Amino acid sequence: MSFQDALAQFQRGDGAGAERALGALLVREPTHGQALQLLAAVRHGRGDVSGALEALDRAAALAPEDAGLAFNRAAMLSALSRHKDCLAAIAIVLRTAPRDAEALLLQGVSEAALGDHAAALASFDAARLDRADAHAHRAGSLNAIERFAEALAAADLALARDLQNPDAHYQRGVALMGLERAAEALAAFDGALLRRADIAIRAARANALASLGRLDEALADIEAALVHAPEKADYLLRRAYVLNAMGRCDEAAAAYDRVLEQRPDDVDAAYGKADALLSLGDFEQGLEFYEARLRLKSAKPMARSSAPLWRGEDLNGKTIVLLAEQGFGDLFQFCRFAPVLAARGARVVIQERPSTLAVLRSLPGVDKVVSTQEPSPAADFHLPIAGSMRVLGVSADSIPAPIPYLRAMPERVAAWRERLPVSPRRRVGIVWSGITLHAAQAVRSLDEPALRQLTSAEADFVSLQLEPSAVLSAAGIPQFGEALRDFADLAALIETLDLVISIDTGVAHLAGALGKPVWIMLPHRADWRWMRTREDTPWYPQARLFRQSARGDWAGVIARVHAALQE
Repeated sequence: MSFQDALAQFQRGDGAGAERALGALLVREPTHGQALQLLAAVRHGRGDVSGALEALDRAAALAPEDAGLAFNRAAMLSALSRHKDCLAAIAIVLRTAPRDAEALLLQGVSEAALGDHAAALASFDAARLDRADAHAHRAGSLNAIERFAEALAAADLALARDLQNPDAHYQRGVALMGLERAAEALAAFDGALLRRADIAIRAARANALASLGRLDEALADIEAALVHAPEKADYLLRRAYVLNAMGRCDEAAAAYDRVLEQRPDDVDAAYGKADALLSLGDFEQGLEFYEARLRLKSAKPMARSSAPLWRGEDLNGKTIVLLAEQGFGDLFQFCRFAPVLAARGARVVIQERPSTLAVLRSLPGVDKVVSTQEPSPAADFHLPIAGSMRVLGVSADSIPAPIPYLRAMPERVAAWRERLPVSPRRRVGIVWSGITLHAAQAVRSLDEPALRQLTSAEADFVSLQLEPSAVLSAAGIPQFGEALRDFADLAALIETLDLVISIDTGVAHLAGALGKPVWIMLPHRADWRWMRTREDTPWYPQARLFRQSARGDWAGVIARVHAALQE
C-alpha cells in the first residue's frame, strides 16, 4: 500500500488498518518522513504516547530543524514529563518563530515542572494567551513562589474564560490557602473535584479541612489520596500533620518518619516530628529534631554571629552570645538558661529585640544585653537561645525553674500603681489575642463572644494588650495601648496585678517568668511546651493550664476559669 492509501484509512477512522499499512510502507522506505509523522498521529490517537514519540524521533532525525515536527515532539515529551527534552525541542520551534504563543506556553509548562517558576512566568507572559488554560498555568507558578494574591487574580481570570476548568478551581484553592482563607479554599477545591476526580485535589482539600478544624474529614481525604499514591512523600507529610493536629502524637511521629525515610532533609517533617515528640515529653529525641526550626521558611534570623556555635565546650572564662529567635514567648521561656550558662563560668551576652532589653537586664548572670539592630558583639561562642535546651541536655523532669528569674523595675511598678484605681476586688490582667493574627494564632485567640464571657466574672480586669477592644471599651475595662512602651512597662503593670489570665502568647510567658500567678487558656491541640493533658507545667510551677475539651470550645474553658476565680 502507498502512503495515500494509509492516509485514506486514517481519515476514514480505520486507525488499525492505517497502522498496518504504514508499518509495511516503512519496512520498504524507513526514511519516509510523512509516514513516520502519520504513524505518530495514529499511535497518539489510541493513547500510545511513547509509541508516538518513537515515530517522531525517527522523523526528527531526518529533519532536525523542522519547527512543526519539533513542536509535536515537544508536546509528546511534555506529556511524558520529560521536561528537559521538551525544552530542547521547543528551542527549535522558537528559533524559527520566537513569538509562537503555543510554543511559549508549552515552554512555560516545562519550566514550571522543573521548578523554574520565574522563567515560566516570563514564558507565559510572552505567550500572551487570553485563555483559561494559560491563566491557570500562570496561577500555578505564582502560587509556587507564594505570590498568592496575584495567583488568585490569575485563577479568577481563568474561570472568567472557562468556569469548567478544573485547574483554575484548584489553583484558586491553593491561592486562597496561601492567603489563609480556608473556607473559600475548600469551596474552590470542591469545585475542582466536581469537574475532575483527582487525588492531588483531594490531598489539597485535606489541608483546607484541617485548617478549618474538620480533622476527621481531613484525615479521610488524605488517606483516600494515599490509597492511589501510598508512598508519595507530600501526602504522607500531610497525613502526619493532620494526626499531630488531632493530638495523636505517637502516630504522627511514626508518620513523619515515613517522610524522613524518603526525604531525610525535609525540614517540615523534622520540625513536625519535634513537635510530636516534645508534646509526648520525649525531650531526648525531640530536641534533636527541634533544631529544624532554624531552617523553616518562616524562620527569620534576627541576629547573626561569626563566633562558633556552642556545642557544649568548656565555658569557663569564655563569652557566649545568645541570639534572638522565634517569638517573644520563646525568649521569655528560654532566657532562664542564661544563668545556667553563667554558672558554668561564661560571660553571657543576650542579643535581642529593642523592646525586650530593659526587662532582660534583670536576668541574673547576664553581663550585657545588645539590640538586634546593632552588630553582633565579639564572642567565643554563639547559640540561638532555644538551642540551650538541647546542648544542656534538658529533660521534661529537669527544667530549671528558679521563679522568678525576671523582675519588674520598681520605679515603673510604682508609676503603674498610681494609674490604677484602688479596689477591694481581685485585679486580673487579660490577654485574648496574639500580636499577629495568623492562622495558628487565630486558633489560640478568643473571639468577641468569648472575650465578653471571660470579662463577665467578678474581678477588676485590666488589658495587657496594645490592641484596643470594643468589648473592653463597652465594659469600661482599662486599656493602656501605646502607654505600654516596652516589655519592661508590661512587666511593671503585671507586677501590680493579682493574676494574669492569658491565651498562649508571649505575655503568658513573661508573667510566668516574673513569678506572677498565671492561668493559660489553651486550644484543643496545644503547643508542644504544654504537653498533652497536664493542668500544670514544669516551666512555671505557679501556672495553671485550662485546655479546650474540643476544638474551638472556649466557652467550656472560660466556664472553668470562672469557677476557679470563685475558689
